[in-house]
Amino acid sequence: MNLRRIVSFITRQHALDINTIRSLFITEHDKNLQLQPAWNPQATRRMVIADYWFREALMHFGMIMGVAVVFTLPLYNSWLTLLASILLASLPALFSLTAFIYFPSFFYGFLPKLEVILGEQEKLALQAEETKKCKRTQFQAPTLIIIYYVHSKISSTPLLPANDQSAGLLNKLYGSDKDKLKQNLSRLYRLSSLSARERVEMLKGINSARGFFESLNYPPAQKILNVLELKINKS
Repeated sequence: MNLRRIVSFITRQHALDINTIRSLFITEHDKNLQLQPAWNPQATRRMVIADYWFREALMHFGMIMGVAVVFTLPLYNSWLTLLASILLASLPALFSLTAFIYFPSFFYGFLPKLEVILGEQEKLALQAEETKKCKRTQFQAPTLIIIYYVHSKISSTPLLPANDQSAGLLNKLYGSDKDKLKQNLSRLYRLSSLSARERVEMLKGINSARGFFESLNYPPAQKILNVLELKINKS
């Protein structure tokens, strides 16, 4: 494994691998996002590019020079001569590696993959933002269950049992949290034993559901809500 890593480092396969770049991008982005909430993918892109030049490229060059020094060290008797030789050899070596390896691999390998990853992350960020917007406008679980209850009564459909399978079905319909849907569904089966907090949440759900059915101009729903409200208040 060590030999493979050395070969991968020398040939720069690891640095140019899209999964490696993606992992670095996500790590840097998450880290900076925690420190600065306004941090964006474009800023992370710049950091990843800087990492390519100031870490990957310089480490690669430093390793090559280190190997060269190790093999030529026995040929020198003076440290001054050795240092002078290193300085004279390093500049043209750096120029050659940059011109023929680092720049081509950056523009033809690293940068296109980074742009693909940037597009992926921007798309995910947009989807997450859309999900947040939907969550902000979506009814809470108690209201959703009350609406489901009304539809069930109107259609004379048996009420679903309060279990994981039912919660999964309602999740597909409403997109709300499964556990909260299951919890609120179970309340319909134990109206007489609701706690004070549960009763308040159910009544709030009924009020929200009233507004929903009023906007639909559907009077039969109001009768069902009135009956349910009466049962909850008597419990």
